[in-house]
Formats: sequence, C-alpha cells, structure tokens
Amino acid sequence: INLEERKKVEYICTDMSFIFKPLLKTYFPNSTLLVDHFHVTKLINDHLNHTRKRIMRKYAKNKKSLEYRLLKHRYKILLKSKNKVDHETFKYDKILGYHSTESKLLETLLSFDNELRQAYNAKEEYLIFDQVSKKEVNKSDKRKELDDVIKRFRHTQVEESISVAETLDNWKEEILNSFTWINDRRVSNGPCEGKNNYVKKILSNANGMSNFQRARNRILYSQNKYETYTMNEHTDRIKRIGNPRGSYKKNTK
Repeated sequence: INLEERKKVEYICTDMSFIFKPLLKTYFPNSTLLVDHFHVTKLINDHLNHTRKRIMRKYAKNKKSLEYRLLKHRYKILLKSKNKVDHETFKYDKILGYHSTESKLLETLLSFDNELRQAYNAKEEYLIFDQVSKKEVNKSDKRKELDDVIKRFRHTQVEESISVAETLDNWKEEILNSFTWINDRRVSNGPCEGKNNYVKKILSNANGMSNFQRARNRILYSQNKYETYTMNEHTDRIKRIGNPRGSYKKNTK
C-alpha cells in the first residue's frame, strides 16, 4: 500500500501489543490508535481468573471441600457481567446440595476470600465504565472515570489487579480513543475477526483446500450477499499446476 493511501487511514484498532505503537506514525501518519475494548475486558477477566486459581490452590489440600469445588467448577459466574447474573431463578446445584440463584452462588464464591471480592468489584467497575452508549459518552468525563478505575485496581492490593492497573495506565489514551463510533457502531476488530473465523470454518469443513483460486472463489461467493454464479463454461480452467494423476488399480475384496 503506497504512502498516499496509508495517509487516508483515520483509525487503527489493535489489541494491547506494544509492537504496534512505534509503527503507527511511520506507516499510518494521520491515524489514531485505539484499543479494541473487547481485548481490555478479556485482559481483566484473565487476571481475575488468575486470582481465582491462586486462591483455589489454598484449598487444594482438601479437594472435596466446598471452597475448592466451587472455585474450580463454578468460576464462570465470576467472569459474567453482574447485570447479567440471575437473581430470581432457583436451580439445583450438585456441589451446594440445594437450590440456589446465580446471585447467591456468586456471593458464596466471593465470601471465600477478600482478595477475590476486591478483584471482582474492580472488574465490575471497569465494565460500568466501558459499557456505555454513544450518547452517554458525550455527557461524561471518561478520562476522570478511567483514572478512578485505575486507582480502584491499584487499591485492591491484589497482585493481579495491580498488574491490570499498570496496563490500563500504559494504554490510557488508546482506551479513551476506543470510545469512537462510526455509522453508529463502536470501532472494533470484531467484524474482521468474525470473517477470519468464518474462513477457517470453510477450510476446516473442506479438510483443507489445495487450490487457492477455488478456495478464494468459494469464500467470496459465500460471504458476498449479492454475488451470483454462472452456468457457463469458464474460459480459464482453475486447476492445480502439476502432472496428471496416473492410472491405478483399485483394490477390491
């Protein structure tokens, strides 16, 4: 891509890899770097999960204990956004041995260790900061909110959460830039990553495709809503370069 084309790029959306920062102004001089908000949430959840595992290992001597079993098998509720936790539906839990709601199960998990509670609450504070609409962003001071979130992670005194605070601080501007909407959609790599996964599924279902041109045509046809096919013979044959297959005898029994 020539420089004139690259100068037209307005936004670069990446994960939190430091390799992108020094390359930005060199190759895309007029662009703004922003972090995909999904990757920030994933980072925080991953560190919360590390905290959960560290605390779980404290109870590893008795693997039949309630603490160990719940921390090992019911951890996904910790990674769930609190506003999506069910407060009403009672379901029987084999580990607890009685019916419980998701909210009560969550409270039981958090009661095992104060560090886990602190890390969880910090995670929820970031989600509140991040999950806003375009109108809400225009009315709030996101920079001050982010500073408060970073302080919250630091004040937890949890080693994994302190590491999150340092990362958020290093990527502060890029996180603030992520509150950018184009065509009423927040800028994200999600659509591109979705297309990449779709291509992988096509290749996987075909057990691989050795003919690039045919693979390309199949992908473009399946992904392009308005693409049509033709029944006419192609003037150019799409065949692999190489010697034709020789004759062989099929083993029959």
